[in-house]
This record gives sequence, structure tokens and C-alpha cells, in this order.
Amino acid sequence: MSALESAKRITVIALVLTGSIFALYTGATGPFEAPVQRGFFVLVLLPLTFLLVPSKLLKNDIAETILGFVLAAASVVVLAWMLVHFERLHAEFFLMPADIVLGTLGMVLVLEAVRRTVGLAITVVLVLCLEYAYLGDRIPIEQLRHGGLDAETIVSLIFYSTDGVFGTPIGVSATFIVVIILLGAFLTATGGAEMFMNVARALAGRFVGGPAKIAVIGSALMGMITGATVANIATTGSVTIPMMKKAGYDARFAAAVEALASSGGQLMPPIMGAAAFIMIEYLGISYGQLVLHATVPAVLYFLSVLMIVHVRSVKRGFTAIPRSEMPDLKEELKARGHMIIPIVVLVVMLAQRFGIMFVAFCAVASAIVVAMLRPATRLNVRSAYGALRDAMEAMCPLVAICAGAGIPIGVLTATGLSLKLTYLIEVVAGGSLFLTLMLTMIACIILGMGLPTVAAYIVLATLVPASLISLGVPAVAAHLFIFYFAILSAITPPVCTGAYVAAGIAKADPVQTGFVAMRLGLVVFLLPFAFVYDPSLLMIGSAPDIVLHIATCAIGIVYWAFGLEGWFRGPLPALPRAALLLAGAMLIWPSVWISLAGLAIGAVTLAPAAVAWPRAGPARSP
Repeated sequence: MSALESAKRITVIALVLTGSIFALYTGATGPFEAPVQRGFFVLVLLPLTFLLVPSKLLKNDIAETILGFVLAAASVVVLAWMLVHFERLHAEFFLMPADIVLGTLGMVLVLEAVRRTVGLAITVVLVLCLEYAYLGDRIPIEQLRHGGLDAETIVSLIFYSTDGVFGTPIGVSATFIVVIILLGAFLTATGGAEMFMNVARALAGRFVGGPAKIAVIGSALMGMITGATVANIATTGSVTIPMMKKAGYDARFAAAVEALASSGGQLMPPIMGAAAFIMIEYLGISYGQLVLHATVPAVLYFLSVLMIVHVRSVKRGFTAIPRSEMPDLKEELKARGHMIIPIVVLVVMLAQRFGIMFVAFCAVASAIVVAMLRPATRLNVRSAYGALRDAMEAMCPLVAICAGAGIPIGVLTATGLSLKLTYLIEVVAGGSLFLTLMLTMIACIILGMGLPTVAAYIVLATLVPASLISLGVPAVAAHLFIFYFAILSAITPPVCTGAYVAAGIAKADPVQTGFVAMRLGLVVFLLPFAFVYDPSLLMIGSAPDIVLHIATCAIGIVYWAFGLEGWFRGPLPALPRAALLLAGAMLIWPSVWISLAGLAIGAVTLAPAAVAWPRAGPARSP
């Protein structure tokens, strides 16, 4: 190992330990003042990003490492300056020349971190936002024109204030999300992920289409640990996709099922995606309240995927996994079952309304302690450091995009563009809730094609909810609608990150995989509209309304699966398939009379098949 590589390794270890200790310490004792908490966190994570994520501009490894050190050192200088002078920078509007130079350098470093972790396209968008702020008085469109901001104002408002780069997204990352990511890393390092997969195999493997159902249940369980689509696919997909292909499933179908199920993992409480933690800040509610609102849509999401998989498996004649290949559930729980305790600690403490940071710290501490109870989960120094490094590595792109997302947020606030765009949405939609929702869905999907879920959610959460709320939509329903479609953008072509990762494992075409995943998840696209028009799916309203809407949605999902796959005790002709799809959509739509009509249409459609048609043999071709 060369001296340069050795220096890089030592520096990375120091940054990983510093970031982890800082996160756990503030989780136990509470955060520092916002500029200090956020500034120090970025001071650690931004240099780590430059050292771990290559620039892809240089072909020479030595030059790449040197460039990483230079950018890391520049990050430390800029952020150390901000931390030392934060009281003056926040108390005074006018900046010294050194403040402006270092603040400008800081924004350039954030842009480079975004380019390395997310890509050039998003970096260009952020640069255009800064140009819009600076050249606002030259914009030809009168509705978008503003007075223009000078360099000093831009640096002050966008970089140094807590409304820009160091705004809410970074604040949530530096407090809640990092400790939750640490919990997931320790659960994975101690075999918690393997336990969840084996539990899924034991529960679902003995049924028809066992391998595909393992993918669905495993992704739902893994979502409680990772709360991230790509990490979920990479973890569960490496096991379930080869298993599905071996059983005879088409490679595109196998990848699509995994992509669709893993995307839904971000919806699954108790550990949802990172955007959920930002959402509670915007909504001003407790995490427990958000979990309560999000649980039913998450369960219905996975019910829809399970039903599609089940009907496809029956249709194609797939069987259960042989008993000899099934894990022993009792032995698995004996070896690793105690690793569920940290999840229990998390849920119980959240229910008792403890702060999220403290709850997450206690869950991490309990994971470390209970891991020592069994040899299969016991940690040593190497594996413990591995968990810390995995967590900090996972935080690097998240911190980069959250810091980068602060640029458009700051520009929107400083220039008044947010109010103009909100007004524009209302004008285009003409006061129609349906049109507003359609525009929001399209915007979420387009933004999500190039942005992680958290970034797409942040950008739209600053623009759209006000329009929806003014039309009578509850705030939590408006934010969950955005969150839902930001997640589903991972499976919508042409840029569908979730489908790309799953297709890579399955060796299938990624765009075709995305279209298959969209087809399988068509009914899922209806659920957000259902809970916006009737929030009973979010556990808002009277108990009878809640029970009735959940029941009709569940039946509608079953009808939809039969219609989509064209199978119920045998092949279904085109007309009954169309009738079942219509009936399913009617049952999901929040209207008692429309739901009753849908129930009747579905029952009448299935009755002849149930009574007159013999059970047909499965098709031979997978």
C-alpha cells in the first residue's frame, strides 16, 4: 500500500468514526444549535464524499486521490470558517470579502458533490437556479421576472442561512436520518437482513409461487431496515431474483417484481424512507402519527403486488419451494430472532412519544447489546467498524443531494418564485383537484427520473401542498401523495433507477423491466388518488368509514389482479378482464355507491367462472 493510499485509508477511518460518534452522541444528548449541528455534520460528510466517490473525470488513480484530498481539505476550510463565525454570519446581513469567497467556494463544492453522487443533469439544474437568482431582472417572461440578487445576497441566503444549503433537508439528515441509517447498518451487520429474508422464505416459500412471494415479503421486511429502494433491491434482489429465475419466472418479470416491491419498502413503517423524516418537519407532527397515517396504504401496496404474483404463479403453474430447501424457522429465530428487539424498542418508544433522535439512539444501542447474545450475530471490532462505514457511505449521497436541494429551495424563497409557481399551478388546473393531482403526479415522476426520492419530494413539497391544501386536501394526504409518486418514479421509464438495478441483477433489459413493473403496479397508481379524495385510508375519519374503504380497496385489488392477469380458475376472455379491471378501479375509488356498483360488476363477472368453468390446468410456458 502506497503512502497516499494509506493516508486516504486513515483519513476515511477518522471521518467515519467522527461522524458516527457525533451522530450517536447528539442522538443521546440532543442536537446542538442548528448551524453547528448541520455545519459540523457536513464538515465530516462532504470530505468523506470526495474521498469515497470518484470524480470520473480522471483516469489516473493517484490523480483522483489527490483531487479528492484537495476538495476534502477545501471543504474543511470552508465549513470550519462557517462554524467559527456562525454567530456573526447569522446576525449580520452584510458579509466580508472572505465570507463571500468562501461561501461561493462552498456552493461549488456542494455542486461537485451532487455531480459525483447524483449526476450532471441535476447539477446543471442547480446551476440554472443560481443563474436565475442572479439574472432575475433579465428574465423575458414577466411572470417569472424578479429584481435579481447580487453575489453577496446569494451567498448569504443560499449558503450561510438555514433556509438554503443548511436548511431543513440537511437538518433532518444531520439529526434523525443518520441515526436511523446507523440502526439499519447494525441490523444488517448482525444478520438482521438475513433473518428477515429467511423468515420471508419460511413464511411464503411453502405457497404457490413461493420465490416471487418471498421477494415481496422480503422487500417489505427489508424496507423496515433500509428505507431505501436501491439498497433494498441490492440486498433482497441478489437473493430473490436468481431464485425466481431458477423457478421459471421470466427475467423481466422477476426484476419487475423486485423493483416494485422494493420501491414500496420506503412506505413500510416503522422505518420509512428518508423523505418521511423530512415530511414530519414540514407537517409538524410526530413520527408515530405519520406511521399511523402511512400504514394502510403500505399494506394495500404490498397486497396488490402479492395478488399479482399469486395469480401469475397459479396461471403459469409455478409451485412452492421444496421443503428441503426451506430454512428452519425455529432455528433461524433461535439464532437471530433476538435482533427483532431493536425494532420493538423503536416502535414502543415512538408510541411513547420520545424524540426520534433519542429513540433511534436507543434502538442502535440495543442492537449492539443484543447482538452479543448469540454467536451468529456477535460483533467484533472489524464488523462494528464495517457497520459504521456502511452507514456513513450511505449518508454521502444523501447529504450531497439534501445540501444541493437547499439551493433551489433557497432560490424559491429568496426570489418569491415559490408563490408564483403555486399560483401558476392553480391557474393551469383551474381550481380542479383532479387536474392539480395529475400535474403533481407527472411532476413527481419526471423529477424522480433523475433524483432520489428524498430530493424529488423536497422540491415538490415546497411548491405543491399549498395548492392541494387550498382545495381542501388534508396536509398529510397532500404530502403523502407527493411521497408516493416520488417513490413510484423508481419504476417509471425511461429513467427508472429501481428497475435498472433489478434488471442488472436479472440480466434483463432495464427499460422493458420498467414497463413490466409499471404494468404490475398500475393499481398502485390509483391508491394515492383514493386517499386524497377520502383520507379514511390514512386513518382519518370515523371507524365505519375507515373499515369500509379499506375493505373495498382490498376487494378491488383482488379483482384487478384477476383482470390484469386474465385468470380465474382458467383463462378469462377480453370482456370479463375489462369488466374486472373496471370493477377493481370502482372499488378503490372512494364512493360508496360506485364501490357497490364495482362489487356487483365483479361478482357478476366471476360468478359464471366460479360455477360453470372447470378448474383449468396451468399454462405450460412460464
